[in-house]
Amino acid sequence: MNLLKKKSNALLAAVLAALMLFASCGKTAQDVEDAKKPAVPDEAIVEFDDKYKNFYEIFVRSFYDSDGDGYGDLNGITAKLDYLKPANSAAGNNSLGINGIWLMPICPSPSYHKYDISDYCAIDPMYGTMEDFENMVQKCHERGITVIIDMVLNHSSTEHEWFKAFCDVMSCKAKGTVSEYDEKYAEYYSYVTEADMKDGVRYKEIPGTDGLYYECNFSDDMPELNYDSEYVWEEIYNICDFWIDKGVDGFRFDAVLYFYLNDTEKNNDVLNKIVRHCKSKNPNFYTVGEAWASALTVKQYYDSGIDSLFNFSFANSGGYIAQTVRTNRGSDYAKKIQNWNNSLKQVSATDAIDAPFVSNHDMGRSSGYFTTLSQRKMAASLYQMMPGNTFIYYGEEIGLKGNTSDSAKKDPTARMPIKWSAAEDGSKMTYPPNTDLSVNQNEIDGVEEQLKDENSLLTHYRLLLKLKNQNPQIARGVVTACDFGESAVCAYTCIYDGVAVMVIHNLSLKENSFDLNSLGYADFTELRGYVVSKAAEGETETDSAPVFGVSSEEPTEDEEKEQVVTLEGGKLTIPGRTTVVLRSTEHYDDVVIDPDSITVEDDKVQAMGED
Repeated sequence: MNLLKKKSNALLAAVLAALMLFASCGKTAQDVEDAKKPAVPDEAIVEFDDKYKNFYEIFVRSFYDSDGDGYGDLNGITAKLDYLKPANSAAGNNSLGINGIWLMPICPSPSYHKYDISDYCAIDPMYGTMEDFENMVQKCHERGITVIIDMVLNHSSTEHEWFKAFCDVMSCKAKGTVSEYDEKYAEYYSYVTEADMKDGVRYKEIPGTDGLYYECNFSDDMPELNYDSEYVWEEIYNICDFWIDKGVDGFRFDAVLYFYLNDTEKNNDVLNKIVRHCKSKNPNFYTVGEAWASALTVKQYYDSGIDSLFNFSFANSGGYIAQTVRTNRGSDYAKKIQNWNNSLKQVSATDAIDAPFVSNHDMGRSSGYFTTLSQRKMAASLYQMMPGNTFIYYGEEIGLKGNTSDSAKKDPTARMPIKWSAAEDGSKMTYPPNTDLSVNQNEIDGVEEQLKDENSLLTHYRLLLKLKNQNPQIARGVVTACDFGESAVCAYTCIYDGVAVMVIHNLSLKENSFDLNSLGYADFTELRGYVVSKAAEGETETDSAPVFGVSSEEPTEDEEKEQVVTLEGGKLTIPGRTTVVLRSTEHYDDVVIDPDSITVEDDKVQAMGED
């Protein structure tokens, strides 16, 4: 077992062995039945005051409409906080179990998605008022929920007063007249002459000028800010201070590759200055960035000192999570988790925290490419049990649909309203423009119905989050892949503060048994809990069935058996498509990671809309 150095405790081991022997004697049928009760124990959630959270991404417009005007709003989020909040120890608790929310842009904007901001220090009237926001933050904090908001700081809207002033100043200069605006606004945006245009950069001519072009890599409506200007930096710091003073706990930085288009060194300088400023105001401030790029590039952006960057290599229909569900190659997945997370432990600029997810607002929803309930559950298990801060895209926990196959309809389709119940299905909400309403959300049950269904996707997510929260080592620990000699089994240990837990995913549909003693894991004797990725009624598949199709074969004998995990005398039996957490009885020294054993691959990451 090449994990780490254990602190031996012979007396403790002897006592535990005696207790286990005693417990095994004279068992009644009820004792055996109790030992085999499935799922997650009903115990208190471990509370940690750190930056490790289970986050939930919310497109406010499509979440919950509190006033009947057709648009989701901030008061709607407040009304649903008891659904989102961390689960307590009560078995009947109906909360999802997250302890952090990320709000997509909430500032005034001319677009439905609001990623082109016209006023950085206000709330879009569609979403409510600043008082509504302050109340929401307060209610979140009362429930132990962290609030982070989207910061779109690489570009603004063309309707922002800065850009209007910029255009006026530049136009007046071209005409030889004097602008009513301060000359400083000429520095606010990046612009070039036609002769200085660069390949791969998008430009648009500045109105009223002859041959001057502003940079706008996303669209003509999104001019890029100029980070060579001290005036811009003053504005950025003021924006950050404004929201921190409102009680915000962190920022999600949009498109960090674009401060200086794909210039990693300069982009890291920008991030470093912003992060340091925010943490000077609040040392516990959390920062996460979107660097939609390969793992090698993402790793380089951690040098900025940012806390987290989204893990695009594992996400989307072509990422490692989907590949693993598709191929059942669990052992390879464990090695990838070990390699990536151990590489982050080598980052010196910050205590890097991975940010895994399976889909977001720019991607096709995972229910589109995982065609069976069992596959969707297994995917949820794979990413929710990864170390770091996991991010759930709103509605993902109930199987909400949406795709990006049609670029003209991409964003609206993936951002449709969540379905709260059969009666409250979002049909009364005003959909974003060009939404493809052929996406049938009636095929899935709403939150209300799924909360009552023991086999629903929502119940699966709730159990996973509860199990993860009960075992804080999963999010925080140093990872070491374990070799169970079975390619369909993903197993790894997470070691944190002397405690070791083992996460095991059996991706096969067939039951597997392992002798932990002979494998070298005899000290993992405590079964912490498990979650089975059960199929829907009437849903069948085989290990060889592709992820995009469903087998028509009859259910196997294994599928018809009662699906329970047992751990007796070192023998671990795991049903198919099941996730297990074990804990060691030993205390472990700190893990020493060999830097030479880590290789960060320059993998290909799916581009936006590439499904």
